Amino acid sequence: MEQNNQPNLLVYGILSIVFSSIVGIILGAIGRSKGKKYVAAGGTLTGASKVGYILSLVGIILGIIVTVYVVILVVGAIASGAANYSSF
Repeated sequence: MEQNNQPNLLVYGILSIVFSSIVGIILGAIGRSKGKKYVAAGGTLTGASKVGYILSLVGIILGIIVTVYVVILVVGAIASGAANYSSF
């Protein structure tokens, strides 16, 4: 496969980090998927595409961490509010 046809994974990688949430997880997964398809077709990721592929993984990890943290905060806030109202 020609190296000139590399997918532009850098955009997905950067956006997956910027939107470190469920959106970041989705964008990171899209970037990783496009990279895997390109490599499976016989291509080699180089330069910005390789960096984007790595950033996509980082975005997925950050997205999972941020999403879990937000869920814990929301559940904690709901539980705290419920505890305050249960004393009536």
